[in-house]
Amino acid sequence: MEPTISIPQHWKYPRYIPGQRTEQGEIIGMKYYAQDTYLGKQYGEGWRYVMLPDKNQEDEEHQLEDKVKLLTPEQLKTKLHAEIDYYSRQIEHMKSLLGAIPATVATAESTVHNEAPSQPQKKSWESPPTLESFIDAAQVILKQISQHPDYLALDYQPDLTVGDAQTALSYLKDELDTNQQSDT
Repeated sequence: MEPTISIPQHWKYPRYIPGQRTEQGEIIGMKYYAQDTYLGKQYGEGWRYVMLPDKNQEDEEHQLEDKVKLLTPEQLKTKLHAEIDYYSRQIEHMKSLLGAIPATVATAESTVHNEAPSQPQKKSWESPPTLESFIDAAQVILKQISQHPDYLALDYQPDLTVGDAQTALSYLKDELDTNQQSDT
């Protein structure tokens, strides 16, 4: 059961809710400047929305209710599909990481003679990780390499750079996506 929000009768009801996606970003909070308060007198009565323009940044923006612009239904669908694709790839990547962990089962038969345990048995997984998950992993690793202090300290200027490798992986991923779309 969702908690109910009680709004004083003299306040206007808010137009938007936390979690809603807008042109300015996702609404992550809201506050009301009541008419009889200092802020309400200074800046005007009404709702102020706390927006997160980029979920990968900590910067937030505050918007007046009149300045908030909702996404069109098509823009919202596009954004949600992109998020679903992103998280689906993340899940596949995590599954491949799990699959890459060797599973060993060791059985120790203890006897009075203190025999050594038998050799661990390795379990192999039924299906290998997807190529897309390897590409995602490689992109993460290349990004970490390019930001590593030891790499940045090198006076290293090869013909092909880490950025070239990242671009090549992006092209490969686009090609995979194109092939998957044409198969469906």
